[in-house]
Amino acid sequence: MNIGDLRVRIQIQKHTVVVDQYGNHSNGWTDYFSCWATIGTSTGSESGDTVINSEESLDFTVRYSKETKAVESTKYRILTDGKIYNISYVNPMGQKHNSLKFNCKLEKGKV
Repeated sequence: MNIGDLRVRIQIQKHTVVVDQYGNHSNGWTDYFSCWATIGTSTGSESGDTVINSEESLDFTVRYSKETKAVESTKYRILTDGKIYNISYVNPMGQKHNSLKFNCKLEKGKV
């Protein structure tokens, strides 16, 4: 992994239960970790002139660390450039523990 390619700042958020001042519990997102990443784009597969999957899909590649190692697809999401990306799966990129790749799909809402 070339460190100079890590040019995009991303915010990883964790799904948590938030307690308000009255003791009510609700689901929410809290900031977990911020790091630099590279982005690989994949906007769907095409068959001839027909687009099969029109959802925006991105691959975020980050350096391996104890914080990024803990990220799971069901409990975390990524924020960047005012957009929310749900993590589809985490690719450990082999056994060398140099980098992790998060395959993400764009959520329809904004931050």
